[in-house]
This record gives sequence, structure tokens and C-alpha cells, in this order.
Amino acid sequence: MFKKSHLIFLILAIIIAVLFFILPRVFPSNLISPFFQGPDQTEKISQRIISPFNLDISKAKTISSLENIPRYLVYNSQTNKVYYAKGADIRLSPASFTKLLSAQIALDLVPKEYLITATKESVDKVPTVLGLKVGEKLSVVDLLRAAIATSANDAAETLSVGAAKAVGISKAEFIYYMNAKATLLGLKNSHFVNSDGLDDQNQYSTLKDLAKLVNNVQKNYPEILEAAKSDNQDIQKTEDHGSYYLPNWNGLLGVYPGVSGLKIAYTEEAGYSTIVVAQRNGYSMVAMVSGADSYLERDLAAADLLDAGFLAEGLPPLRINKNKLNLHYKEWGDLARKIQAELKAIENQNIN
Repeated sequence: MFKKSHLIFLILAIIIAVLFFILPRVFPSNLISPFFQGPDQTEKISQRIISPFNLDISKAKTISSLENIPRYLVYNSQTNKVYYAKGADIRLSPASFTKLLSAQIALDLVPKEYLITATKESVDKVPTVLGLKVGEKLSVVDLLRAAIATSANDAAETLSVGAAKAVGISKAEFIYYMNAKATLLGLKNSHFVNSDGLDDQNQYSTLKDLAKLVNNVQKNYPEILEAAKSDNQDIQKTEDHGSYYLPNWNGLLGVYPGVSGLKIAYTEEAGYSTIVVAQRNGYSMVAMVSGADSYLERDLAAADLLDAGFLAEGLPPLRINKNKLNLHYKEWGDLARKIQAELKAIENQNIN
């Protein structure tokens, strides 16, 4: 027999489903009042917005040498002209490109000098992490370098959780404001459910949408640009926290002249991906690669895209080859072995 209590439970379940799962996918995020209790942060997240931004992709071509790359894009960030593109409208997992959005929200909410305390929730992350410890206090600037240059998920989570707590909102509300900002920036084919970029069927974007996110970083967030070009600007030990290495995993930084960032990404669903910004002779290019099979293929593709973009403006190609990149990767390997040896030594000291 169907009891009245069962009916009430069913109705409540339907209401929750509508509020949290159906409405956010039917209506733009900033048009729905979140079912939360924290102070409204809409004004703060609306301050640093550049719009409208639309890429001119009408004359874009494909590159035969990049046949194995499922999605790519290269455009002039001054004129918004797209030179070459493939799969720019195809839905993809944004992976760690997500950090370009969560970092914007964190900077909207708290100043870069603000100290954030790592929590059990924020350090319990995989796979790329610094190894932050519960109770450590780090500045937004340090966490930003770790999240953007090193792509550490525990740093990104600590940054977002800490910024949310600072203004009295929940992590769920922080995610809500990420989607609200995405809507303000015109990301029509994107949705986010976490701040670090781990794969989720409800977290998606496109290269064209991500270009709008990149444009807003370039125009309004010098803190993110500064973090993106940092390399081995390690976090030094203080009474508030331990020391941490901060390598930059952008394979073209220091290899392709003029490259100054911006963000690498990898998950099983996204594949090896990168967004690279570069300047030469007064021209500014953005190359985006998504779904490569290795970081060598990813970086060679990004270099080829930059060459193609600059060549379209009359500049000679630089033709970065795999030997130059492999030398760069060897430096990464040497650093990784050094870090592992130091961690092993610390572990042995603790045992003894």
C-alpha cells in the first residue's frame, strides 16, 4: 500500500532533482537563484568581465600534419581571427583548463595576499598534487602558481575552498558562481561541477568557449598570467607551511621564443591538452590543443600551430623539433627524481 509519507518523499525528491539537476541545464546559471544561504557574490564576480568576444572562424583551415589531433585552434588574440581550427565546437572535458575559471572566481572573492588554510577536504586530491598538509597556511599568490603552473589539484581545491570560506559561502555556491561567470562570459556550451578539472560527465566545454575564458584572463587577470609564466618559483618554507617545488609543465615555455603561458591539462577523457600564448613582433597568438596522445605530440602540435599563425602574418616559422622538447623533458625528469629522492629521505627519517 502506498503511504502518504512515501508520496511526500517522492515529491521532495522531484523538487531536489529539478532545483539541482534539471534547471541548471535548461536555464543560464546566472538566471537561477542558488538554493543556498551564503552572502550574494554576484557583484564581485561581475566586475572583471570582457565582452563581447567572438572568434572570426569563417576562413579557418585545417593543417594536414595535425591529422591525429582531434581538436585544435590558433587565433590572433588582438583581432580574434582564427587561422586554423578543427573540432572547435566539439564538446570536451576541460580537465585542468577548469582552473582558469576557478582561479578567476577565487581572485574575485579574495585579494592575492590573503592567507588560506589547507583543510582535510582540500588536500585529499589526486593525481597531480603538491602534497599540502592540513593546517598549512599559504597565500593566494602561492596557491595560484601551484594551481596554474604546476597544475596541482590540492592547491586548486585549497584555493577555491579557502576563498569560499573567506566570504561565507559553501563550496557548492563557489561552483554555482563559476557557472554564473561562465554565462556572463558567453560560454554557451560549458558547464562545471568541480574546481580542479577532474573528469565528470556533467563537466564539459569546447575550444571556442575556452577561448573566451582565455581572453578574459588576458584582459582582466594579470595575476593568472604572472602565475602561468612562472617556472620553478618554488614555495619557500616558513612557520606557516613547508617548502614546495613549483615546476611549470608547459612544454613550450623556454623552448618556443615568445611563449609566456598559459595552461596544460590532462585527464583520461581529455587526453594531453594545452593552451599556449605567445608574442612575436607585435603579434599575439593563442594556440589550443586537445586530445593528443602524448605530451610530445601535444607540444609539437602547439608549436606547429603557433608557426602557422605567425606565418599567416608574414613571420618565419621557428620549427621546434622533438630534440629540443626532449631536452626540456629531461630537465623535468631530473627534477622529478630529485623530488622523489628528497621525499624518500624524509620518509626514512620519520621511520627512524
